[in-house]
Amino acid sequence: MPTTITISLEFISDKGGAKAFSNSFSQEREASDVGKANLAGEVFAELRKCASYADHLSQLPSVRDLLTVESSYTYEAIDPTDVANIFNVPAVWLEIVNTFTNLRYVLAQAKSYKNLELPHTTPENDTLCAYLHFQKMYSLNLAALDLAKIQDLVIRLLYESFSGKLIKVDLDDPEWEKKLTLREAKKGLKEKLDNKEINSSDFDAIMAALSIPSKSAHQATVLRYRNGVAHRIRPSVDYPAMFTDISDRKSTVHYDSSGKEVSRSFSFGGRRTTPEFRFDDLYLAFVDYMRHLAEMLEALRAIPRLC
Repeated sequence: MPTTITISLEFISDKGGAKAFSNSFSQEREASDVGKANLAGEVFAELRKCASYADHLSQLPSVRDLLTVESSYTYEAIDPTDVANIFNVPAVWLEIVNTFTNLRYVLAQAKSYKNLELPHTTPENDTLCAYLHFQKMYSLNLAALDLAKIQDLVIRLLYESFSGKLIKVDLDDPEWEKKLTLREAKKGLKEKLDNKEINSSDFDAIMAALSIPSKSAHQATVLRYRNGVAHRIRPSVDYPAMFTDISDRKSTVHYDSSGKEVSRSFSFGGRRTTPEFRFDDLYLAFVDYMRHLAEMLEALRAIPRLC
């Protein structure tokens, strides 16, 4: 039997007056009372998330103004591929800013979902907490990947700004972009400096900018979490029971009174009772690292040949 779902939303201002909106749709199946309650809880949670999201977003750093900076650098077209700089450099900057904008969006959403989790509830005993937790983690993990992608895009920016000659790659290899690493970029910059293809002031400015993210006190935390999300077992956040727990194969070494190894022991089974990370700690780490990334991007944008 079809069920009609109707949503009414009314805005009431202290200054007087009201504004109301409504919408409805029908679905063929009949939901259970529990299902109806769960859906209502999720809809109301989304409403609260949308209402609080802008407050968190406004507190995060932004780099949108970087697109308003005009380039004053003139590339010397020594070969036909140099012409690509004119198109590729601003395109990479656009991608960097768009990625940073997406980072702000998903991180603010993650914070909004987290703030809606009620004390003394867990995803195991509360369906709404489970919904909020999974939405929170989805947004947080996207933010972790965006943090790393911005730095990857900075290497691509350097590669394009130096006419694709900063790092030696085989463009016929479909995996050539994997060769664009920070280590290779720094190596290429040093070679350019030694060959007098870049002046010392530009070299120093680029190297100083690239070092800014490492000054974040939370860099190790951000990288450890990001590497877990991207390449390893996902680290547990807030609720360890909701994550995979892998036994550590590393043994514990036991020594005698003289310091000589006498045995090794292994521990298997059991489950983690405390999470590897707390969301609030990760959020603070991400925001601090974002500020350092923004500072790096502003410093790079101030270098004419990178515009």
